[in-house]
Amino acid sequence: MKLYQFYVRKQSVLREMMLQDLQSHVNTLPKLENHNLGGYNFSMVLDEPPKSHWMFSVALNKLYIRMDKIFNVDVQFKAKMPIQPLSLRVFLCFVKDVSGPVLRCQNHLSVESTSIPNIKERESLLRCENPNTVYCGSAQGKGISERYSVLIPLNMCRSGNRSAGYVRQTLAFKFVCQNSCFGRKETCLVFCLENASGDIVGQQVLNVKICTCPKRDRNQDERQLTGKKRKSEPACSDEEDEPDVKPAKTRRRTASYRRKVKEETESNDSNDEEMPASEWQVSRTADGEYRLSITCPKKDWLLQSIDGMIKEAAAGVLQCPNQAKLRRHAHKLVSLKKRACDLP
Repeated sequence: MKLYQFYVRKQSVLREMMLQDLQSHVNTLPKLENHNLGGYNFSMVLDEPPKSHWMFSVALNKLYIRMDKIFNVDVQFKAKMPIQPLSLRVFLCFVKDVSGPVLRCQNHLSVESTSIPNIKERESLLRCENPNTVYCGSAQGKGISERYSVLIPLNMCRSGNRSAGYVRQTLAFKFVCQNSCFGRKETCLVFCLENASGDIVGQQVLNVKICTCPKRDRNQDERQLTGKKRKSEPACSDEEDEPDVKPAKTRRRTASYRRKVKEETESNDSNDEEMPASEWQVSRTADGEYRLSITCPKKDWLLQSIDGMIKEAAAGVLQCPNQAKLRRHAHKLVSLKKRACDLP
């Protein structure tokens, strides 16, 4: 009898500890970092289509988009045995104040259609167009599970989306307010891969700015990153620019400083191991473009080669932000690296 009472008391203590641990997880503030703690190799692919209402900066890892415009995100993760149901929780967060809830402004909320019966959906700044989306949280929530967020169950059984053991699914999102609605604070979009217990097994963070002129704002931010002198941008043709945007102060770089940075960059980018020249093949196509073929004995060498090309392309984009062809080349390299990472 005493042994049975001890067993019951032990089980009660274990249940209480589990409830406390779950409660602490619910009340945890967001951490703006990328990780794959669960070993699912969770990642995202954001391909910018031509003539879209949004733009993506590779150098800043930042999405620039207009309000009420849909953008697609391909989420990808590795299937693990035994198969467990996974969900994706997505929410907006202030970069410099993770405890502050990101709420809709009363102006846009007042003109929201009353045909939406779900109060949480009406008050959520982020919307997901995928079916079975669950809107969570409240205006007072600060923790990950308490703040406004969208929770999307991921389909684990779609064999057409599997490649080398990976599952890939396309999700569609949009925003129903913009950054000027809450004082132009910097925001980011947090993607949390969760298991059935609500544990975060993977996380990716994407900087976001919801504005009226994505191209102008992206070019301004990229110029500030390089410290170049700001030039006047033409006004957007289809929508009005945001008022009261003051140009940021820039710092001039001397020729000796740029030369020193270039030498340090070239020194840091050099690899200890060099691949034989016979494994690199270069040629020119009939239309005047250039083709590079690389055969690497190691996957790490392949990724290092692609990383080097991405750095050069990103530097070129920062120097010439208006060259669409160069920007497309940089995006293709990023997609190429993601495909290379998926190789066995």
